[in-house]
Amino acid sequence: MINNTIDKDEIEYRKTFRLMVNFVRSLGLVVNTNTKARGHQGFFLKNRIDISTDITNKRKIEVLIHEFTHYIHSKLDSDIGRTHGRLETLFPNADTEKIAEELFEVTRYFDTNKGYKTLLQKKEAVLLKIKELDKQIKAIEPDFKRSYPYPKFDRIIKKTDAKYLLKYDRVCVKAMFLGKTNNYSIETIDSDFPQLSTLVRDYIRLKSAQRNLKRISSRLTKLNSYYKRPSELFARFVEALFADTNKVTELAPYTYLVFCKELANNRYLELADFINNFF
Repeated sequence: MINNTIDKDEIEYRKTFRLMVNFVRSLGLVVNTNTKARGHQGFFLKNRIDISTDITNKRKIEVLIHEFTHYIHSKLDSDIGRTHGRLETLFPNADTEKIAEELFEVTRYFDTNKGYKTLLQKKEAVLLKIKELDKQIKAIEPDFKRSYPYPKFDRIIKKTDAKYLLKYDRVCVKAMFLGKTNNYSIETIDSDFPQLSTLVRDYIRLKSAQRNLKRISSRLTKLNSYYKRPSELFARFVEALFADTNKVTELAPYTYLVFCKELANNRYLELADFINNFF
């Protein structure tokens, strides 16, 4: 019974997707549905939209809405490829600062990028680990400050190959005269360097965790910058309207009212017909 329901849903999604594709093609756009979309779920370039074959029919619908919205935005702002668009163009005579805040809330709620959410979870886990290691070290060395080198430990570490783990999580070290190669890792630091005290090994683990936090924060900063582009905020907003209009009106009440007004005034061109036909 469950399988039949799933099959019916898939059939309905496939049907809706085909109708959407036909509508978009009727406007003169090229829509490729048998593609890897350059490793993405979809992308828009000039008058062409590619949708990945590696996603579900439901997701194909959402991606097509997203990319078609990029197309509409590009017609309103010809320089979108370089500037990523302006909210003032989409919402003239409106409080674009408030709109930007609401649109980002919508993006955060409806975000389908599991990698982004995983990064946030990893960041919290690494922060917790750093705090725990810092607390353990300070319990014995009260003058320790994690933001600064700690000469007392550094002098001990630099006498061993563990010094490489102060900069790298994994290293391959070749002995100068013996020709022997040793592989060291943060994961195996206890067995690799049993001569070092637990406190010193925790110090090395702390440095590794701090490097990891820096990498994660850098990736999150880049993703946040991407998500906050006006072109992305607007496309995700329209995509979210299809998924759950009620939730969008709850998260972005002001933006929704302005959008509806501009939509009725035909500011968004063919997007009005697209929404009337499929939403």
